[in-house]
Amino acid sequence: MTAAPAYPASWYAASASTLPRQPLLQGRIDADVCILGAGYTGLSAALELAEAGYSVVVLEAERIGWGASGRNGGQAIAGFGCGEAKLEALVGFDDARRMF
Repeated sequence: MTAAPAYPASWYAASASTLPRQPLLQGRIDADVCILGAGYTGLSAALELAEAGYSVVVLEAERIGWGASGRNGGQAIAGFGCGEAKLEALVGFDDARRMF
């Protein structure tokens, strides 16, 4: 196994407090659901399931939010997943022109 790459240099990484090391998984854990990854999606799913009464375990190889959740710039970019011709076919010429 290779060492994990260092967290990318950023203001967020530099200003984050150091988290205590968590123990490695040893032995057996019994749970109704096992969530792999402690990013936004994994933690949200774990919370919803726990609130619904399920026993949940979350496994994370790095620290919470290490993957895409901790690297997202939060952009919300307006646009369309198709070209003008397809949009025109979907909504008509006038509306497609207003949208583009």
